Amino acid sequence: MNNIKQLALAVAALTLAACGGSSDNGSRQREAVKVEVTRVKAAPAGQAGSYSGTVEEESGTLLSFAVGGTVSRVLVNEGDRVGKGQLIATLDAEQLTHNHASARAALKQAEDAYKRMEELHGKGSLSEIKWVEAQTALERARASEQMARKQLADCRLYAPFSGVISKKFAERGQNVGAGTQVVKLVAVGRMKVKIAVPESEMAQITVGQKADITVEALGGAAMRGTVAEKGVTADPLSRSYDVKLSLPKAGGKLLPGMVADVRLDGARQTQACVLPAHVVQIDERNNRFVWVAAGGKAAKRIVSVGDFTADGVIITSGLADGDIVITAGAQKVSEGMRVETK
Repeated sequence: MNNIKQLALAVAALTLAACGGSSDNGSRQREAVKVEVTRVKAAPAGQAGSYSGTVEEESGTLLSFAVGGTVSRVLVNEGDRVGKGQLIATLDAEQLTHNHASARAALKQAEDAYKRMEELHGKGSLSEIKWVEAQTALERARASEQMARKQLADCRLYAPFSGVISKKFAERGQNVGAGTQVVKLVAVGRMKVKIAVPESEMAQITVGQKADITVEALGGAAMRGTVAEKGVTADPLSRSYDVKLSLPKAGGKLLPGMVADVRLDGARQTQACVLPAHVVQIDERNNRFVWVAAGGKAAKRIVSVGDFTADGVIITSGLADGDIVITAGAQKVSEGMRVETK
């Protein structure tokens, strides 16, 4: 009997111990994860529609010779204004001049032969096949002379329209092939400004939207532009899109390559903050997000990011002033998990 009582007491003790251990495990599971945090201090980031851009020509042409040869003269320099039909450069035409002279002599010979054959053909003393051969020889000589004359004329390069020489690629004495770039001619009556727009702001921009454009190189000259083109392919590194604004009244002093400040009409004020780059993560849907501590629990917050700085990455949307962002220990949390901030 005593043995039975002792066995019953032992079983009861083991049961109580097991219950106590289960309770300890539950309390441990309910323990908050310790994390390090930082409080967001948002500041105005300026207008979402404020960008720095570069002036570009609306139309530009790379001029080249239609024949190859040695450059004998380049009559323009970078920045020169030229008129339509103005001579830009020439090639050494000595060989082509000889070729043309030979072609002209061959044409004269073919014309003389044709006249003799024509007289014989009119008298009926020339076979039809000989008459056809004379006609063919004359046409061939004419074509050769025309080609030689055109090649000789192609040794002179003229401006197809009025504009400014933005780049010079060839110099005197340089051997160039047909199609080799000699100069770049741009029209300056109408210009464009190209800006890079982050993907998070592309939805705010529409074709036809107006903008104020300022060019510091012209003493802060201000002008009005219009969004003319919206890119459809993002830069793989910056995740930004090219947007071009037309300047129909740019004036002759505005040149390609000048820096312009662009402020789009209808821009909204945004708030931004800077966080360490490692805090921002990417989920399975390619959304950037951070973990925040709200009410003692972890919460996922989708954010938009801007440029990188020496202090981290700029958060342009998704966080408000005073939000508490988890900066260390985020890998141990999930949605709704209790957190304890250090």
